[in-house]
Amino acid sequence: MRSMADREKYRPFTGDSDKSVRLANAPLVLVLCQVRWPGLGSLQSEDQLRALAPMFGEKVPSYPLFSEAKNINYVITPEGINQTTAGNIYQWASADDVWHISLARRFITVYCNHYSDYDVFDTRLREALEALQTVVQVPIVDRVGVRYVNRVPIQSANELNELVPSEVLGLQALSLQCPGPELQNATNQAAYSVDGATLLVRSGVFPPNSTVDPAIPPLTDTASWVLDLDSSVEQRQLFVVDSVATTASRMSDIAYDYFKLIVKDAFIQRFTEEES
Repeated sequence: MRSMADREKYRPFTGDSDKSVRLANAPLVLVLCQVRWPGLGSLQSEDQLRALAPMFGEKVPSYPLFSEAKNINYVITPEGINQTTAGNIYQWASADDVWHISLARRFITVYCNHYSDYDVFDTRLREALEALQTVVQVPIVDRVGVRYVNRVPIQSANELNELVPSEVLGLQALSLQCPGPELQNATNQAAYSVDGATLLVRSGVFPPNSTVDPAIPPLTDTASWVLDLDSSVEQRQLFVVDSVATTASRMSDIAYDYFKLIVKDAFIQRFTEEES
């Protein structure tokens, strides 16, 4: 398999394919890829998926831990946030609980909470896709998405001005004139169209004991700033492992290049720069 370092790099925001920002202690707390497909005749019922789950598990021996959960959708209504269930999710995890695979009737998700580099992630993703191809035989996919969640512990929202541009922060960039008031929670969101793909950027300050995603344990003793980059493309393509993995790497490039665009030197220095 060709190394990710040898492939053509996609840099839609900076146009700079030479410079790389490598952080020895990157604040990534979640890296995720989800591949979705249309409804399949072979997966019309939960019983059909339940029958395939053990066979899928046999194809991913590096994920020995198994669990089953409900697929919960969150819908915002005038009355508040409502939860609806949409079938089961079958989940496998590595023995160290770092790598995870989730399989449902319409999607497969690979994610980790300790990220090293995309070469490793690409290998894990291909392993899961090959198992899916063998067991479920999905003919086409209609969405490929990659998500990076960065979390930076902070003592004060004011310190963020040193790390990223004020345009990224919104109200978080506002310097308060008196020492008493403290920002407890603030979020903002933007969506970019990138050559047929979409990059959804969410950022915000979160108080202790709160989290942006159930897969991310909250910090209990300090506030944090979260940068959530979700790049996806919604178009039908034949389910070929190499093709889908290549699409995922392009989505990764979009999110990574946006990250390069917005971080200041102080951000890089804080998380130990290794630049090439």
